[in-house]
Amino acid sequence: MNRNKIFFIFSLLLLFICITSVSAMDNNDTLLMEESQITVRPGDSIQSAIDNATAGSTIIVESGDYSEDLTVDKELSIIGHNANLNSNLAGFTILSTANRTSISGFNIVVSDINGTGISVNASDCKITDNSISGGKIGISASPTISNSSGIEIYIISNIEILRNSISGMSDAGISIMAFNPVVSKNNVSNIKNRRENGTASGILVNGTGLTSDDLKVVVTDNRVFNIESVNSSAYGLDIRAASVFDNLTEFDVGGNTAENVMGAVEAYGINIDVFSLESTLPTLDVCDMNITGISSGNYENASVTGIRVSVTTIGQNESSDTFIHDIHVSNLSAMGANSAVTGLLASGVGCADIYAINNNITGIRSSTSITGISGRCIDYTNFMGYIEISSNNVTDLNSPKSRPINVMSLGNVAINKNLVYNVPGENSTYLTGLPLSINVKEFNVTIPANATIDEIIAILDAIFNNTNFTINGNLSMIGNNLEGSGVETAFAAVMQTSTIHYNRAVNFKMNVLKDSSKRFLLDSYNIDPDISMEELAYLLAKSQPGAKNYTEEELRNMSAQMVPLLEKLFGNMDRLTSGDVDARFNWWGTNSRPQDSSFKNNNGTIIYDPWLLLRVSSNPSVMSYGDYSKITADVYIDSTGTDHSSNASQFFSGPRVRLSTDLGSFNGQKSIVLDWINGSAVSYLYGDYYGLATVRAFDYDEAFTTVLIPGGEDSYSDGYGEKSLKPAGNPIILLLGVFLMMFGFTGVYKRR
Repeated sequence: MNRNKIFFIFSLLLLFICITSVSAMDNNDTLLMEESQITVRPGDSIQSAIDNATAGSTIIVESGDYSEDLTVDKELSIIGHNANLNSNLAGFTILSTANRTSISGFNIVVSDINGTGISVNASDCKITDNSISGGKIGISASPTISNSSGIEIYIISNIEILRNSISGMSDAGISIMAFNPVVSKNNVSNIKNRRENGTASGILVNGTGLTSDDLKVVVTDNRVFNIESVNSSAYGLDIRAASVFDNLTEFDVGGNTAENVMGAVEAYGINIDVFSLESTLPTLDVCDMNITGISSGNYENASVTGIRVSVTTIGQNESSDTFIHDIHVSNLSAMGANSAVTGLLASGVGCADIYAINNNITGIRSSTSITGISGRCIDYTNFMGYIEISSNNVTDLNSPKSRPINVMSLGNVAINKNLVYNVPGENSTYLTGLPLSINVKEFNVTIPANATIDEIIAILDAIFNNTNFTINGNLSMIGNNLEGSGVETAFAAVMQTSTIHYNRAVNFKMNVLKDSSKRFLLDSYNIDPDISMEELAYLLAKSQPGAKNYTEEELRNMSAQMVPLLEKLFGNMDRLTSGDVDARFNWWGTNSRPQDSSFKNNNGTIIYDPWLLLRVSSNPSVMSYGDYSKITADVYIDSTGTDHSSNASQFFSGPRVRLSTDLGSFNGQKSIVLDWINGSAVSYLYGDYYGLATVRAFDYDEAFTTVLIPGGEDSYSDGYGEKSLKPAGNPIILLLGVFLMMFGFTGVYKRR
């Protein structure tokens, strides 16, 4: 055998070895893949597969019925192919050693009333596309506390709960407390808690940050319905974020829906709480929510809230903004005695400015009182907070006492461009605002921890009586459209720096009420404004935590000590908030001077002259048969003749003004009803009749203009044959009309 043959044979042998090695490697990989995926079939044990699997394995559970309580102690991906899992206490319990576990595709039924569908005690887990029914909680996750070597808290992180269908629990559909939770596109229904003091929640998510990492909370596009607590509180969605040792960098709660939530003590469609300690919050966006059918039934002393948004900051110097927009709240009710309803409650405490914009609140009933939108901005840091309630629709509130929009701020308030109507009742006040801002930089006041009531009163008395002390704050109510039934109050203002301009407020008994701070504050908290200071002090003492530990005599003695403080506080506040309210340039539904009796001054004066006038004009005022004339109604001219059209963007919009004509037509009709758009309304008169048309605009008073449609023949042709013409009217009247137009008398308004 020569050298070439030896080399050839050696090369073939080497090639064979390489091919064999590669084939062996492929076979080994195939074996590893087969070993990392386990298939469970009906009759097999899922728990055995879990126990025998290595960490990181995938377990496929084929369609069929399985009866087990499962415990997962290692990282696994468990996929059910529409597998039915009948469990006693828990469908799945994921231990803290099973980080990165995922569960999907199971139909879980829990038989024990205290059971849980899926209990998560590990981080980085995903629970997706499951159907869960029965038990106490559908999906739960909460921190674990260990005190074996000192107290240690294990926080669950990065949990995802997606596209699950959950129904028939007694406490909650989803209840988790975790760092960086994501809960999206779940359906939760039929949660009914019948235990004493038992709370029912559709979805409860508490995003808690106790590390130095950034916190993210995402709860979006979920639907909850039929949530009920017959003895306590019920929540459709309860979403919370607490930023303690970290920064909240993302808070997304859009697209959620809550329907049919009933709580015997209190019921919330959606509750949102954000808390920040020594950290700056991002801009918060709460939007695209649908809330309907929230009630307390006929239970007494109950409260119902469509949506509550509360933002609290402590130790933060830079203000954070919260935008609440595109929220739809409807069909709320509390019909038991002494029960109240709030459609939207927005609260900012600390450096937290609030903007509630473009929300729709409608269809609310209560036996006692209703607040459509309630705004609170408590800036205790520098008393310069800001809250704006703008471009909202609040309609169809039915209660003995309704406050469609009620706002209080230790800072400034803007209530602009809102539409409010169908809120009947003589105890209803449509828009109310109280801004209080104190320049604390001028004072250096310390109240000792052990100070007596008398010492506190003396300190506060020194502050209030300081000649440099002022209560400021600006209130603007601009461009709102309000329509009453003849017995309500349109505006209530407290501060002397109140601007009420370019609004439509028609058919009210009281146009503007200038009230005292005391009456406004008490009324805002559903306390009789005429209550005595003794009874007010007693109510405050009785409402404090721990009051039940005191006897009736002790409570009365405590309240007696508070009376001088309350009298001093309210007396000085009322003194410092008295002054003028500027209520000029509004359309009150009359071209004549509004009645003085419709402006009530409890704590100052109201300036309402000049007021806006209704007018109507035509362009052109003389047109040919078959043409159009542009008819414009507006309220841009005030009673002194000043034109405000340059400020049109600040004027009101919405219902309604009627245009009518005796000749011609609007879209084939003799009259048409239009919405106002920034203080004006436009339509087109079609000249289908010869003569002098009188066009009228009506919005609780009227104005008119004329349009001449001249003609001199008895017939005309439109190209399809001759048509007869109706008489055009008295020619003397036509000549008079032309004469008037020549001299410019075309935009006449009528005074009553």
